[in-house]
Amino acid sequence: MDIEALRKQYLAELKAETAGAAPPATSEKVAQYAASDKRDDGKLCEMLASLSLDKENYAASVRTLLDILANGAIGAIARLAALRQLGSAEFHAVRFAPFHAEYIALLRRLAQDADKDVRAAVLERLTLTNDSEAQKLLREGLENVRKALVPAAKAVQLLARDDHGSGMPIFRELAAKAKGRVREQALRALASDPRSAALFERIAADKDEKTPIREIAALNLKNASAPRFAKLARKLALDDDDDDRLRAAAVSAITHTGEVAARLATSRFGNALKSVADSTRSRALKSSIRRFAKTHLG
Repeated sequence: MDIEALRKQYLAELKAETAGAAPPATSEKVAQYAASDKRDDGKLCEMLASLSLDKENYAASVRTLLDILANGAIGAIARLAALRQLGSAEFHAVRFAPFHAEYIALLRRLAQDADKDVRAAVLERLTLTNDSEAQKLLREGLENVRKALVPAAKAVQLLARDDHGSGMPIFRELAAKAKGRVREQALRALASDPRSAALFERIAADKDEKTPIREIAALNLKNASAPRFAKLARKLALDDDDDDRLRAAAVSAITHTGEVAARLATSRFGNALKSVADSTRSRALKSSIRRFAKTHLG
């Protein structure tokens, strides 16, 4: 193998690939193009993607990006491209520090922007930092205090990022009364909330509920209260009239959760499961029972 020949070939290919590439856009050119009456948002996105964030051009580039993001006359696709570039600029924390307060203030204002995609992207960015203003807007939308800024399921997902759990009361209400994806997201947001154990137990035990919802509730209950879950899991596993998918998941959870297994891993329960395995047609349930027996009954 001729290493030198390969090196020359690689350099030639690299040169050919970059020969036609446009030079990096300057903040001045981007700003001028953004203000043009003949502006094409697709081309503006390309220019924004190539905008230099090196030390020499950093401040001017960030200023241009902030101005474009704030300009409601520019299409959402370009404004979102500016937001993405600002996300990259944030990684230079020291350089970005002089712009940080203005940036957060702008994001808070744009959380109520006329464009739904801009609103969603801005709230996504703000909730990553536990921004209290964004959390307040999301809570008020879910409580019907104000017009919702994003769909309810998305609002729950974003509000669930709050380390202080400010959305828990709302999540409990939605988990009990909402429907569809909103209810599912609310249940996921509650996760291992011990105050919701009774709710989890009721939902997981209700055969009229959809299986995916019952599974989420059962998993939450396992994390919130192992003793209550053990009682529920035993009942699910041995109920021939219940959903086999849920029964298999219950047996699997018993097998792999030490505190639960310690309460149920007896020869009596094992024999009851063996009878289930002999009668069921569910491969998943049979497999879960075999793993339980191998792990806990020798």
